[in-house]
Amino acid sequence: MQFTTIGAAIVDIVVSHVQPMRGAKQDVDHIGLYAGGGAVNAALNVAALGAQVTVHACVGRDLEGGLIRDLLQRHGIRAAIPDHTLPTGKAVVMVDDTGAARAYAQRGASTWVGEQGFDGLQQADVVYVTGLSLASQAWLQEALAGMADRSFRLVVTPGARQLSDPAALHGLWDQADLLCVNAREAAKLSGGDTLQTDAPPPDVAQALARRLIRRPGQSILVTLGAGGALFFDGEQGHFHAARTVDAVSTIGAGDAFASAFVHAWADGALPQAALAAATDSAAQIIQIVPANQAGPLRA
Repeated sequence: MQFTTIGAAIVDIVVSHVQPMRGAKQDVDHIGLYAGGGAVNAALNVAALGAQVTVHACVGRDLEGGLIRDLLQRHGIRAAIPDHTLPTGKAVVMVDDTGAARAYAQRGASTWVGEQGFDGLQQADVVYVTGLSLASQAWLQEALAGMADRSFRLVVTPGARQLSDPAALHGLWDQADLLCVNAREAAKLSGGDTLQTDAPPPDVAQALARRLIRRPGQSILVTLGAGGALFFDGEQGHFHAARTVDAVSTIGAGDAFASAFVHAWADGALPQAALAAATDSAAQIIQIVPANQAGPLRA
């Protein structure tokens, strides 16, 4: 399978076992430097599953950008990653004893994905789009509009910018074969923002998913955190419960789930089989500190 991911390639500085601050300094168990960002996390995940992968992203002309390219190369991933005068994006991720993660992001060059185009999209079987800046989204829509016909499946996982202005997402949303969101995002995109839980019951998730369908043939994947996930194929919902594991860090769990699901779904797996593969993938990521299984950024 030829798999293309589009989105952020950043450096994650992960600090684990953070306690509530009681002074100016705190000793922690671990501080690690890892490659991150939705496009990188998804690419590493599906490459490990056997896909041939290209990443479209943007990094700075700096040490961190070079380290990201080197890591992708070590994992057999083609990096369509021009450099930029802005620095490589970074995120400081604070993980507490429950595994809950809070990120502080400097997006840097990652907001310029696609400025030089998206060469080779037509050769992909799947194009997997993670959170983009509005400029990057416009460049991608222009590239898609220039295609007389496309054979790949388009998968969209919206980011913070699209969620803050859902109307801005419509150009990609309308074209997507699969939209991947969590429950709160589904509620926001469907016109309400009153959901009080990350894990609503499956019937609530299905009602939200049904409201997100914008054309025949479109499907919706709604992740429900510890409640599992629901895939809506346009006619019926398919629910799968989460696996119970000891959470070390939740960072990257969404990327792991969505990309593993898409890999199986695009390869012809039935919904329950694809959901099971995605559940296993997310469970593995939840049990480690970084957002993917590539290990430290430096070789």
